[in-house]
Amino acid sequence: MVGVLAIMGIVAAVVTPNLARRISRSNGEREDQMLVVLAEGVTSYVKNNQVLPGQSSWVTNVSAMTSLSVNQVRYVNPSDTASARVYLLHPSFTPSTASGGGFADPLWTQTSSGASSMTNAKILIVSTHRSTLTLPVSSGKASSTAVFDAIWNWNLDPTTLAPPSGWDSTWTQNGECLHVQRINLAPLFGRVTLNNAHYGSVYPSTQFGGAASSTFNSAAATDALYLSGTYLRLYKDSGAGGALDLSQNILGAINFLYESNRWRIP
Repeated sequence: MVGVLAIMGIVAAVVTPNLARRISRSNGEREDQMLVVLAEGVTSYVKNNQVLPGQSSWVTNVSAMTSLSVNQVRYVNPSDTASARVYLLHPSFTPSTASGGGFADPLWTQTSSGASSMTNAKILIVSTHRSTLTLPVSSGKASSTAVFDAIWNWNLDPTTLAPPSGWDSTWTQNGECLHVQRINLAPLFGRVTLNNAHYGSVYPSTQFGGAASSTFNSAAATDALYLSGTYLRLYKDSGAGGALDLSQNILGAINFLYESNRWRIP
């Protein structure tokens, strides 16, 4: 019996760590897959609503887009509030509606004016599948570009298992428990240029998405960035009847010209 127990102890010593590693690996793969779903939920929400969700609203918005519960979006383990995922924003994220030292929520809501510029439109969703590890970053604006870039550029080294540079010693060799999903919103924006060849005497109108139509009378040409999926309606000058003349679903950079009382794409 003593011999049998000894053998069982040896087998357990060999099997248990391997089993634990397999379970951890399976949990990690499941979290990687979930982060892809959440990232798709973010981009789908942006396209459908022309709104960039902030550090608080992203959870409910992604929940609505994916049919996942709020807790499934917010936490790696829905029953463990210590497993919250982090929604990290580049500190120079543009376009945004700045609010003090952080960002407003939502980050930005598209209007008929669009965005004048776009810089570092990047978001990270960061998580860990090990409950005993605490992420050293919090949702919202990253403390610095260096902190954000260290995570954005990080890839797991299977030899060292090191986390991103600058992380504290509790993460030494625990990089395999870290999960990073990168969201670059830059490809969702397209530059729209409007030209009025008869500026000064003729003023057509424009309407972006659900915004009210506005008379194109402030300059001979305008240039701004709009989100993919924005529906643009272009109307004739009131002297030519003011009727809808051209409509276009914005999918990328595009130019429009108004001349001879007609809108066209040159």
